[in-house]
Amino acid sequence: MNKRLRTLTALLLILAMSVNIASCSSIEDFFDLDHGSSRTERRRSRDDDDDEEEETTRTSRPGRDDPTDTPAPTVTVAADNGLTYPDHIPTYEEIHPAHPNGTVSGQDAVDILDDIEDQIIREQLGGCYVNADIFFEDYERYGITFEPEDIGWGEVLTDHDEDAEEVAQILDQLYSIDRDSLDTDDRIFYDKLLYDMELSAYAVQWTAFDYYESALKSLTGPQSEVLFILEVLEFDTVEDAENYILVLRDIDRYYDELCDFEEERAAYGYVNSDDVYEEVAESFDNLVAQSEDCFLYDSFRDRLDNIEGLTDSEREALIEEHDEVMHDIVFPEFEECAQRIRALKCGAPEVGVCSYPGGDAYFAYIFATQTNSGRTIDESIDQLEAYADDMMNSLYALAAAGSTDWFDEYLDHNYSEGDTQDNLDYLYEQIQGEFPPIPEHGYRLLSVPEVFADSFSPAAYLGYHLDNYDSNIIITNEASINDTFGITCAHEGYPGHMYQSVYTRSITRHPYMYLFDSIGYDEGWTTYVENYAFRYFSDSAASVAVSADDRLNILLFARFDMGINYEGWDAQDCADWLNDLTGGIATAESMMDVYNILLSDPGYGVKYGVGFINTGLIMAELQEEFPNVSDIDIHAAYLNAQTGTYEQILENARQFLEDGDVTYPVESWGDTVTGNVRTPQGSDSGSGSGSGGGLLGH
Repeated sequence: MNKRLRTLTALLLILAMSVNIASCSSIEDFFDLDHGSSRTERRRSRDDDDDEEEETTRTSRPGRDDPTDTPAPTVTVAADNGLTYPDHIPTYEEIHPAHPNGTVSGQDAVDILDDIEDQIIREQLGGCYVNADIFFEDYERYGITFEPEDIGWGEVLTDHDEDAEEVAQILDQLYSIDRDSLDTDDRIFYDKLLYDMELSAYAVQWTAFDYYESALKSLTGPQSEVLFILEVLEFDTVEDAENYILVLRDIDRYYDELCDFEEERAAYGYVNSDDVYEEVAESFDNLVAQSEDCFLYDSFRDRLDNIEGLTDSEREALIEEHDEVMHDIVFPEFEECAQRIRALKCGAPEVGVCSYPGGDAYFAYIFATQTNSGRTIDESIDQLEAYADDMMNSLYALAAAGSTDWFDEYLDHNYSEGDTQDNLDYLYEQIQGEFPPIPEHGYRLLSVPEVFADSFSPAAYLGYHLDNYDSNIIITNEASINDTFGITCAHEGYPGHMYQSVYTRSITRHPYMYLFDSIGYDEGWTTYVENYAFRYFSDSAASVAVSADDRLNILLFARFDMGINYEGWDAQDCADWLNDLTGGIATAESMMDVYNILLSDPGYGVKYGVGFINTGLIMAELQEEFPNVSDIDIHAAYLNAQTGTYEQILENARQFLEDGDVTYPVESWGDTVTGNVRTPQGSDSGSGSGSGGGLLGH
């Protein structure tokens, strides 16, 4: 999508050079969303020859305010299927009811918080060996242990009644606490935990919430990252290697359950379109294409070298068992998954989640979890559209400014210092004057096998063993490195995902805050800093335009996400909205790739787009309120506020700045240690599974 949108923007700018556009806001004013004329007024100002009928036709699309809009189609779901779902979209107050402040204070309150945190970690990670072993080097510290029969991937679904009872008990404990008696770190943790538990209490009321979405998605399903997750399971003992083989064996059981779930979901009437099922099946095809030369064969052997005292006979026995399991269990299971998913294709309509009974309420819940914002979806749509309008006006103003010297750089730019290591080294030095220092840490670089090259993103970040700072991986896709690869490295590395992960781990005693942080908070920060990082590669007008392209991509995905899954848009509606914004000529066919991604993964777009807007708004408001405070302290105040709702983040960051209490994790920048740089080569056939969510940050 990036290239297509950039080409579109270039064409629009060329056309705009012959048009005199006045009173457009500047790039620096993008976050000032309350000024200026309406979209309709701006459209008319661009073309005075448009008559009223043409204007009405051009802007008409499914929306919230147009009485002529036809309602979104609905999908037939068996009324007697035994599932429960809400009959209306909940208000913020329904999910987060007002309650009196509790009376438990002091160490008693702290003990309650610590006990709840330990309970959640034990239950969330203790049921899945893979997660426990990835997230903690010493998971036994939290009372987590595993019997051999429990080594594996955990369960696909949990018990609804048990979940509801547990959440209710946790809320009772949280409501008993005197929030005002807590110190800053505990209070921030309390607010985040309370927000999450109240959202969970709402969700566990409705059994249908388990079935609105597929577990297997082409971009963000577990199959999209399974090989990379297996890559980071380390061996220090023979038992570690044996457990790893048990994890491989459990793929048969776990992926059977995932397919069972998809079949059960379809039986209830929650059916994906054929295109979506085919894309998921292809993601399994690409795993199967690795069966003979998967990088994990060599990786397993390499990791055995870390086991002290391993005899030659033990080594050969482990290698033989590993290779047998890979050939006879793992890859045949992936092949079976592809067949079972294709068998679900039945010509179902292409509709967003809001087309199911109660689906609009489900998307509102997903929106709240993905964005961590107290704003409604309607408010966020208005905000996003105003921001998109300002961006387009600024682009037109840039094009109409007179000089076109920047245009050659816009069409042919290279915002990169070389390969991944070169860019990370460069960015690490550049950010030191504008972002607070972080502790010394290490990271590894891993290249995507060729079989995944066609659709894996340019890079991804994986933080593991979060109880130390040296366990970080940045995965790069050499085949998709583009002309803004330095910006991509800023998103994943410095000052993006890796920087923010190390920073957060160093300022709080609560692992909950980085184990269960909001993905909207994470992606909001990283999309903000990637655009901030353009200044490290160019300060030209061209870089402003390229940066605007990137932001438009983010906003478009978010707007289409809300349109498809909240307002019932089809692909043509998406094209109409894009054409209304840009004056372009997009078609329904050209939107299908994006449309299918968002059909299968509601909320995929809003975590980036709404997260980015909210992060930028907080930064702009803090800069306006504290004009004499440097960027480094603004950034530190934001990061010290930690994950939470954006309203909570703003309140906490503002308080830090007002009190002059902006602290850094360490006094000065330390060294980084780069571990082994691996380029595992896979099959050169196939198109690869996509990048996505799960454990990876993109």
